[in-house]
Amino acid sequence: MKKHIKSFSISVILIAVICTVLWIGYVGFIGGPARAYEREDQLYVETMMEQKGYSHGRILGRFAYEQVYYITEITEEDRTFIFWFNKDMDTTGEHENVGFDPVLEIASNFGIKDHEISFGVFNERLVYVLKNRQYEKFIDVETLKLVYDRGSGI
Repeated sequence: MKKHIKSFSISVILIAVICTVLWIGYVGFIGGPARAYEREDQLYVETMMEQKGYSHGRILGRFAYEQVYYITEITEEDRTFIFWFNKDMDTTGEHENVGFDPVLEIASNFGIKDHEISFGVFNERLVYVLKNRQYEKFIDVETLKLVYDRGSGI
């Protein structure tokens, strides 16, 4: 009986050690850096809003292709619009507020789900980014035409 209790105790201790190591690995290598990137993104958006004099805004996404862009939704007294900028604030742009509804049919034709749609910037224009494991497609927000395609061979 003592042999079984000792064996069971060692197993429990080993499981606890493994769980602790996994938790420390997650916090140190995944969770911590993710929070740091989120905070960095928020600081860039706050700086932009301060420089441009915007009072209300929220980040819609962070997009990286040739450089890193931040896409934000700005709400002013009389309108809501999408404003995008790069880290150096030397490339900026704005577009009327749009949702993902216009591109949903195109996305479903490529087998891309709703949650795989986001905004991006390509050739200094706002685009829809349709991205899954096989495809990465940029669709122009205004014309709904394909402007970049990677992965499908089309």
